[in-house]
Amino acid sequence: MHDLANQEMRSSSARRDAGLPAPSRGLPPLAPGPRPLAPLGAPPRRRPLRLALVLVLVAIAIAFVVWSRWFQAIPVEVIHPTRGPALEAVYATGVVEAIDTARVGTMVAGRILSLGAEEGDRVRGGQVLARLDDRQPRQRVEDARARLVVAEQELVRTRDLIDRGVRSAAQLERAVQERDQAVAGLQLMARQLEEYSITAPLDALVMKRPVEPGETVAANATLFEIASTARLRVAADVDERDIPQVRMGAKVAIRADAFPDEAFPAQVTNIRRRGETATRTFRVEANLPADTKLMIGMTVDVNVVVAERRDALLVPATAVHHDPPLGGRPGRAWVFRVVDGQARRTEVQTGAAGAEAVEIRQGLASSDVIVATTPDRLKDGQAVRGRPDPKAS
Repeated sequence: MHDLANQEMRSSSARRDAGLPAPSRGLPPLAPGPRPLAPLGAPPRRRPLRLALVLVLVAIAIAFVVWSRWFQAIPVEVIHPTRGPALEAVYATGVVEAIDTARVGTMVAGRILSLGAEEGDRVRGGQVLARLDDRQPRQRVEDARARLVVAEQELVRTRDLIDRGVRSAAQLERAVQERDQAVAGLQLMARQLEEYSITAPLDALVMKRPVEPGETVAANATLFEIASTARLRVAADVDERDIPQVRMGAKVAIRADAFPDEAFPAQVTNIRRRGETATRTFRVEANLPADTKLMIGMTVDVNVVVAERRDALLVPATAVHHDPPLGGRPGRAWVFRVVDGQARRTEVQTGAAGAEAVEIRQGLASSDVIVATTPDRLKDGQAVRGRPDPKAS
């Protein structure tokens, strides 16, 4: 008992020295309890560091994705579809030609003494273009003139004899007839002589001259081909598949390489009803204004307007692509539409198509953004970095 009391005393002294309360007498000592709880709402000490680290990693990942998409994206020129007039036209190639042309030739056979014009020369109506050797017809004129002199002298003598009663009225009548025949003969020989001198029938441009001085030509041979520049037209060969759409009076837009920045207006004035079997084309003619810059012989591009829409959706021609034809049918048309920074192939239905713009009937809206000029390496779904098309400003 004394030993137990001594132990309790020593234990109490140790508790007092440690600042611990003395246990109740008769009860066993309490086991040490858990640590006091931290106040409600206070975060653990290490959680802020972990959260900050996660946020930094997320930011780095986002920055990497943005960086990779930005610098790996293909730069492209983008544009919105626009609205404007669309002309649906039938295309053909043509040539400028004169409305008034002539073949200048000979009515008689003979040797060419001289030629008065070269190809490309302008000539006036009545200007002498060629002379044939006219020695024989000129001699016939002189002979006819001599016969006329004799006939007139005989008529004068007969009248004098009639006055003296020596000749009869019948003899006078015969003398008059001979004089008249001599006059007619001289006139005929003079006209034949004129046929050896060839003149221009109108003011014109010499297009061809297939002969040279010294050559002997047959009757009705062509010496010159001339054309008036006062009235010109364009003659185009339209494909037989398109000719049903062409109408008389339809508007025509004409372009020539000599004037690349100009379009020359005209109207359809003639549609040939007989086609060319070899080329399967029909000739369509359009008269040009008198003050046109186009010249005879120029090759031109002809667009005959067959339909016109004033408020069509238009995109650059460079933005529209076509799949290869399949089974004899044309390939599908499509564009690259920019969606969430990616180029997306979008099929469209096209209408009127020109050298610079194409009408879109279905598949796009004015608010869409499309690739104006497609780089060769651009693929469907590829990231792109758009910049405004400078040609659209």
